[in-house]
Amino acid sequence: MEQSHSLSGLSEDQAKEFHAVFMRSFIGFTVVAIIAHILVWMYRPWL
Repeated sequence: MEQSHSLSGLSEDQAKEFHAVFMRSFIGFTVVAIIAHILVWMYRPWL
């Protein structure tokens, strides 16, 4: 059975797995950035 590929060359299962990893990484980065902003704001407010 031949699997169809999208323009990216990934199968549907591979694309879903990539999306899941990407979203976890993005959310993790966002959380770290928010915490960093809060800590900097507590140290030296910029407004």
